[in-house]
Amino acid sequence: MDTTMTAKEISEEWLRYVTETFLLRDGCVRPEVEAEYRRLESTDSFTMDRELWRSYTDTLIQKILDASPESRQQLYSDTDHRSLAYVQDRVQCGTELLIALVQKDLQVNTGGIASLEDFFRQILLQKPED
Repeated sequence: MDTTMTAKEISEEWLRYVTETFLLRDGCVRPEVEAEYRRLESTDSFTMDRELWRSYTDTLIQKILDASPESRQQLYSDTDHRSLAYVQDRVQCGTELLIALVQKDLQVNTGGIASLEDFFRQILLQKPED
């Protein structure tokens, strides 16, 4: 049986998910990370740099997602500000995608999605699961 959710419902779950996983006080919203993200965003080479950092960012996101909530704090403190700024950028890209879907008032067939977490992982890694 096919199940559908509104884009608004999915985006609400996304916000909860990324807040609990990435947007922690010691994670991607630390002032130093925020400042680095704004600096990167203001450069002319940001789009190209994003591509250069893609593989590293994918690996870091995978590590964060695979880590237990308890071990994420150490992972975040061991990771440099620039790397976390690229993770924050990926979260922002996913958020913008979902905002666009909400603005179009779309319904999403979730029947083929194993779980919303898997769907969110695909958004964050910007590719379908292998």
